[in-house]
Amino acid sequence: MQPRLDARLSRILRLMVARSFPRMRRLDIEIAWGAEEDLLYYAPRGTRYEIRVNERLRGAPRRAIEGGLAHELCHIEADMRLGRVQKRLAWERYLRSERFEMREERAVERRVIALGWGAELLAFVRYARRLGCKFGRENGLLYGEIWQAVRGPIRMRPVRRPVVTGF
Repeated sequence: MQPRLDARLSRILRLMVARSFPRMRRLDIEIAWGAEEDLLYYAPRGTRYEIRVNERLRGAPRRAIEGGLAHELCHIEADMRLGRVQKRLAWERYLRSERFEMREERAVERRVIALGWGAELLAFVRYARRLGCKFGRENGLLYGEIWQAVRGPIRMRPVRRPVVTGF
């Protein structure tokens, strides 16, 4: 399938890079519809990066798209820190080791939250669930872990006892 560029996706990407990924401002990142199996993915292509978005996300709210893009941009950010050989070795390890993949995905989502995109990541996971996607530890943080990181621990309300007077 031929990727289709989209002004909305490009605009969201530009704004996110300007807000949270300043080191990527000069990178050549192409974003387009065209992911077939995954909802989103990124792939390095020489000095370029490609982000592909599944058509099933076309009707997604902006926040959900931002959550998925933040995840992919954090992958790119992590790759930027590696040299050419290190990057190739990391990709090979990612593809061969489920344990390494899980650790990488979970680290990426912690970074998404640290950058302030946690609510958007929650919106992405919620939307993906509505599409029938299931998420386990191998895909990143679990929904409850994201929720807790974004919203804080769930606190029980204190029980109010009636005030007794007249003693």
